[in-house]
Amino acid sequence: MPFSDEPGLWLNPGAALSKTEKDSLMAAAAAALDALAGETKAAYAELRGAALADGAAGFERSSPYLRLILDTSRPYEELRAAFHINLIKNLRKADKTVTVSQTRSPADFRRVYGIYLGQMRLFGSPPLAAAHFERLLEAGLGRLFIASVGKAPAAMLFALVHDGVFYADVNAGLPACSEFFPKIRLFDATIRLACAEGLRAYDFMRTRPGSGVHEHKKKWGGRELPIDYYFRTYGKTAAAGLDPEENRFALPRLLMKNAPLPLLGALGPVIRRHAGK
Repeated sequence: MPFSDEPGLWLNPGAALSKTEKDSLMAAAAAALDALAGETKAAYAELRGAALADGAAGFERSSPYLRLILDTSRPYEELRAAFHINLIKNLRKADKTVTVSQTRSPADFRRVYGIYLGQMRLFGSPPLAAAHFERLLEAGLGRLFIASVGKAPAAMLFALVHDGVFYADVNAGLPACSEFFPKIRLFDATIRLACAEGLRAYDFMRTRPGSGVHEHKKKWGGRELPIDYYFRTYGKTAAAGLDPEENRFALPRLLMKNAPLPLLGALGPVIRRHAGK
């Protein structure tokens, strides 16, 4: 199952693996990574959240990011009581002007793709192609939530639900509508939905410790869990760990921050596909 934050296949064996089975699986994965690295001249390979790689030969573990998880097996009212007081104040304002709708229509996603592009441009990050989201919606895997002020979309949240967990995969909003708190309204509405559907957890997805996004997500009361990364380096001078703040990304980020939205939508997915993030 592809994720925008953690692209790739989600390996879920279901049953516990023996050490022999685990070693065999990781040896096959390593061979595939090595072959691909040979073709692309990669400095290193990165597996995110791959617990099966823990202790595997040739892999180095690091935990540069974490995720925040809400226990939605508890009643919504109990969760809301633990929200930060500022969230409660902002939600009271948002409830007066913001409405939230859910859809699985690819056509509806096209209405809000520009909101997502605008936020990625603000971050200086290459976006995913609209087709990434549309195909997930067409397959019944994705859910799209749209927050509107009046009749106009002001924010979007794209989610995946798998194995009893609600993954708040991508969210974006219009800066001009921030005073109405549509993104906060989206999180609250989908947390309420996760509780109503009997899901066991709500995952706010990857965040960098100490960042502004991390500080905001903490206000919802979720517990923090580290995301283990497993690196396999190639070459004596290779350094594992891609930091988006590195100076060598300054020019691409400048391009992303200034590109017209149509160009960003066309060029950004190509850059993202080859950047490995």
